[in-house]
Amino acid sequence: MSLTCVNMSEDVWLTCLTHALSTETEEIMGLLLGDIEYSENASATAMIWGASPQQRSDRQKDRVETDPEQLAAAAALADRMTISTGRTTRVIGWYHSHPHITVLPSHVDVRTQAMYQLLDSGFIGLIFSCFSEDASKVGRIQVIAFQSSAGKPNTSPKSMSPILANKDSVIYGSACEIDPMDESMQEAMLRSSLETSGAEYVRKEVPLHVLPTSSFLQLSSPLASFKDLQRVLYEEERAAYHQSLQQSMRAGKVDPLIFIHNTSTYQASLCKLMEYCLSPAINALQDRVRENKIRLAMLMEEAEVLEAQKLKGADTSGGPSRLVQSAGRRRRKRS
Repeated sequence: MSLTCVNMSEDVWLTCLTHALSTETEEIMGLLLGDIEYSENASATAMIWGASPQQRSDRQKDRVETDPEQLAAAAALADRMTISTGRTTRVIGWYHSHPHITVLPSHVDVRTQAMYQLLDSGFIGLIFSCFSEDASKVGRIQVIAFQSSAGKPNTSPKSMSPILANKDSVIYGSACEIDPMDESMQEAMLRSSLETSGAEYVRKEVPLHVLPTSSFLQLSSPLASFKDLQRVLYEEERAAYHQSLQQSMRAGKVDPLIFIHNTSTYQASLCKLMEYCLSPAINALQDRVRENKIRLAMLMEEAEVLEAQKLKGADTSGGPSRLVQSAGRRRRKRS
């Protein structure tokens, strides 16, 4: 069953967006935690209240990969959230970024999403397009939630001219005439082209809503994923630094100039993380503390008003009863 809507908590939104903005030269990836809710009218809604940012094993501008161990760690995190919240939590989606390019999923994204949906029909994919500009040179951030659905393009094995797979993807081939003697070979080439391009699947956009975290469930640490993101980013930089030193070793030693260069690059990366990720995270936490203090003060004032109304109501209801009791005593004395 395909999804009709996606509801995401504001804390998960903050985590995903901060993760996407952490680098503009490489894609990032993470997993989404929550559950699928089914209504009486046969609609399915993905409820997302947790995220697991993934440490990348391959850092490139046009792809992102992660280790199976991290996928297992995300499933274990979902199990812990199930125990702590009392509500079933599992991995129901993934997210990644498209820096400097369109928000629309590529054929690889569509195929990857389709593979996930073979395991779970409610699996959802999110793409964050950042560091892009509109026609007025104004920066913008775009987000899309999508699933994959089967799409069979109208193709003919007797022509290799451009084939429209769907409204968003075109498969290009040679425009030459096909030799009837090689018809089987041409058909095999066409099928191979469709499989590698992902044209057998098309994207299906799903409405995305960002809601307050409290509307989902009560979490002991709502910003846990946002905090874990800082650790993941640091671990990525440290792993890349140690890998560069290992690759530069000759006879068990590292050239001093290479060591200085790699160490300087590592320190510059850490400074960038502190400026663009850690510092805003601290500011966000401080803002959250101020908001909580204001809310606490408002609740305390409301509690005082309710207590005063309670005492006033008790006095009002107790006044006539005391008058009746005193009048009864006077009657008994007279008699």
